[in-house]
Amino acid sequence: MRNCEDCNMCCKLPSIPNIKKDYEWCSNCDIGVGCKIYDKRPKKCKDFYCLWKIGIFPKDLKPNKVGFFGTMDSEFSKIEKVITIYCETYKLNNIKKFLKNINITDESGQAYRFVIRYNNQEDDLYVYDPKEINQLIYVNRKEKNKCQ
Repeated sequence: MRNCEDCNMCCKLPSIPNIKKDYEWCSNCDIGVGCKIYDKRPKKCKDFYCLWKIGIFPKDLKPNKVGFFGTMDSEFSKIEKVITIYCETYKLNNIKKFLKNINITDESGQAYRFVIRYNNQEDDLYVYDPKEINQLIYVNRKEKNKCQ
């Protein structure tokens, strides 16, 4: 397990119910230092894990240096082979160059693909599957649901 050190990206990018909204710094975060209430942090924070911190993402992709982190944010992540990327909006154009070299597979060798959240709009996503197509595919779930 890697040490977060000066990285606090998880304190900014995802929402924490009743604590903070997406893409805003948590008021309990001492940016570049750590959580001011670490021992008493909410369950959502305790349960969170960053794929960089646990050593699945390469060491040179430290979240505060590249502007994104990856996580498996639901019980369906392993079943569907999807990693959720939380990215700062202005880093979106560069994210593909980092993700195309990440090859994460399950026990059977099936590769994971990426869903990229880059703003606080729940319905705006990009999907990236480096094995299938080498481009980011924009999906607006609200518009998609209207078509079905």
